[in-house]
Amino acid sequence: MTKPEGISIKDLLFKVGSAVFLGILVLMLVIMLLKPDVEQAGLDMLTGKANISAGRIDGSDVPMDFFNAARRQCYMYFGGQGSEGQLAECAFMILKRFYILNKLARGIGYTYSEEGIRQALWDEAQKNSKNSYRGAGYSEEDLKKPEQIYRQLLQEAPIRFRIEATVQQNVQQNFLQTDLRRTDGELEVQSEASGAKIDLDAVVYSEDDISKLAEQSLEPSEAQLQELYQKEIADPNSPKGKDGKPIPFEERKTVLKGKYKVEARKNALESVKAKLIALQNEPDGLQKIAKFLGKAPISLRNRPLSDLKKMSSGKDNFSLLADSKFLQDLSTPGLAQKKNIGPYRDGDKYAIVAFSKLQFGAPDPSFLRIRDSASVVSGILMEIPQSLENEITVERLARSASEE
Repeated sequence: MTKPEGISIKDLLFKVGSAVFLGILVLMLVIMLLKPDVEQAGLDMLTGKANISAGRIDGSDVPMDFFNAARRQCYMYFGGQGSEGQLAECAFMILKRFYILNKLARGIGYTYSEEGIRQALWDEAQKNSKNSYRGAGYSEEDLKKPEQIYRQLLQEAPIRFRIEATVQQNVQQNFLQTDLRRTDGELEVQSEASGAKIDLDAVVYSEDDISKLAEQSLEPSEAQLQELYQKEIADPNSPKGKDGKPIPFEERKTVLKGKYKVEARKNALESVKAKLIALQNEPDGLQKIAKFLGKAPISLRNRPLSDLKKMSSGKDNFSLLADSKFLQDLSTPGLAQKKNIGPYRDGDKYAIVAFSKLQFGAPDPSFLRIRDSASVVSGILMEIPQSLENEITVERLARSASEE
């Protein structure tokens, strides 16, 4: 049976099948050439698995245009040098901060209008267009009009992204700035601390100092090497000479010494640290610690607390204020009666301290009652994302080229 045009059903089915097959091949080729993020989004749309989403933050979908706008910011931040993985990670960090601070803004009733964003973009477009006229060598037709620049700005990032970016910036700079006043108690403590004087002695040492002491105790005696050698030759798998007999002690002595030091090094370090703790608990422990470590004690008399930021002993510089534990101990009653406190840490160095006097200054009424609100608010807003770090989950769906 044939159709009126003279084309058989068999030929028609063959042509339809060929067209479908070629269409599938073309679609597969297009998918292969797409970037991974776009490819995944396209496949999700075709299969009906999801809408276009780069991931989720705290269960909320992150639109792909949001992700791309944040990724563009990261690209500029890295100067075009960041890998795909770095750009994706950076983008989600930006979006996570947007989410947290915009959630805070909504909680206190702060927002920003779309009209305000569009007006700011239009003002920027007019400014950029006006500046372009100052260049030389271009005809009026070659220069971009404000409307063109405005459309380009709209394409760079969605309006909603710009609103959230503006909110997270303004909620700190403009809205939450206020006069934060110190209480009478805070003023008294601050004024007394500013005039405080302290007397102390300290011994500063480093990890290298402990390691050197441990190395000194690692040198084995002849008897210890003989004992180790006897254990070695008792093992059927011990090294043998050409005659099949155990290698003589004198020939194995250097190897045995290295083996002994490897096994003893950890115990030696623990022994030195235990010795320091034992000396620290003695009444004249600071002098004994200084002698044990071969360090000259640092002595400070009638010094302000600011001098504790840098104590020097030879090549060693140490800041007691670098360790928060020292500041806690400084605020405890009866500090002068406590001997040999510490060790406090500053980088790879430690200090054991003996206080002899701590005298606070008289209250000074000249201290300002109004705080530096900008630094306080900035500190609070920096702490909020960190405190919510474990609670706000981030699920990445967009894949980068480096992760394929």
